[in-house]
Amino acid sequence: MVPMVAIAPFRALRYNLDAVGDLSQVVAPPYDVISPARQEQLYDISPHNVVRLIYGKQSPHDSDADNRYTRAKQVFDAWQRERVLVQDAQPAIYVYEHAFAFQGESFRRLGIVALLELHDSTREQVLRHEATFSAPKADRTQLLQAVRANLSPVFCIAPDAGGRGLALTDRLSRELEPVGACALDQERARVWAVTDPQAIRELQALLAPTKVLIADGHHRFEVAWTNRRMSSAVMVYFSWLGDPAVRVRPIHRVMVVPAEAKPALAARLQASVERQPCANAEELFARLAQSAEPGCFGFYGEGGFALMRLREAVRAEWHRQQAVPAALADLDVVLLHRALVPKLVEETAEHDRLFRYTPDPSDAVATVQRGEGTCAWFVRPIPLAQVYELASNGLTLPQKTTYFYPKLLSGLFIHPFNGTVR
Repeated sequence: MVPMVAIAPFRALRYNLDAVGDLSQVVAPPYDVISPARQEQLYDISPHNVVRLIYGKQSPHDSDADNRYTRAKQVFDAWQRERVLVQDAQPAIYVYEHAFAFQGESFRRLGIVALLELHDSTREQVLRHEATFSAPKADRTQLLQAVRANLSPVFCIAPDAGGRGLALTDRLSRELEPVGACALDQERARVWAVTDPQAIRELQALLAPTKVLIADGHHRFEVAWTNRRMSSAVMVYFSWLGDPAVRVRPIHRVMVVPAEAKPALAARLQASVERQPCANAEELFARLAQSAEPGCFGFYGEGGFALMRLREAVRAEWHRQQAVPAALADLDVVLLHRALVPKLVEETAEHDRLFRYTPDPSDAVATVQRGEGTCAWFVRPIPLAQVYELASNGLTLPQKTTYFYPKLLSGLFIHPFNGTVR
């Protein structure tokens, strides 16, 4: 069989607006960016907010028989019986428009939501660029096995020769009437159901010969693959590689240095990096963006903002000793974690525990200012084309390297495995 990306229409479960009113009240961000405070807020907004399915509350009294996963199943079944969630009558591929602002500009990202068939060659056609970890996979596995549905789509990027995919999705969004619209956190979304067989065949033909890149949802894809006997397809959102509205943000690091290591940190920093003070964050990020050389980082901590350049001797030593592929060796996150951090603190096996992660520079600075972190390190974004090329060559980036912005909203589509509950 020739390897191919095989997609199919499906009958999505979607919110019944007659039951919930405003769709904006029941959608949510993805589970992995919902803080405890945001979880409470989403619970309060609506008794039907999808957070109750994707990231339910825990209780100190949880047991094997009563926990966030069993409660998600109970809610999911009840919402179907009560027609809060209603399954579409016809199979469709859904066009999904996500409108947002980024660095002062307005963007409109277009993609499609369909089922990706999990056949023998799927793993060859789906490129993964970040490592997965056991705890998130165990969490999503328990949820999947409880509700027997894909509650949120995996986010993939597909090559788009000649811009045909983007042009087709744009045309469909203008020709059809939307079947849903909502807003959340200054972002707006609209959805169209594509049921025309010819349009569906065109979309299938565009994706069939490609290799697609997982942008967000590595753990959910791995869980779907492992549990493909439960469902031979997984719900996926496909956006287009050439779309300027596909934005990739870097994920910055807040370093939390143990108290006993703090006295030596300043001296070790001086020995490992060249420091160029900056008056403020604006100056720092402007200078960081202008620098093309490897081993250049932004910094905030004792002494304020600074541009930090890895000393040539440190970088040369790393290149002599490193065992990672050359294409990864000079990436900011690799140099930071593997070349610089071992010079700053001991116990190299524990380095990953030294960091908290955020795509928001102001959040990183505030964390340090509150005393919850020792210093913040800012890295430059990796261009999407480079991420795709690295993944195409089988190379995996370090954890928390890319943040595809904005993340998909949860609650617009659900793929049930066994139909609706009667």
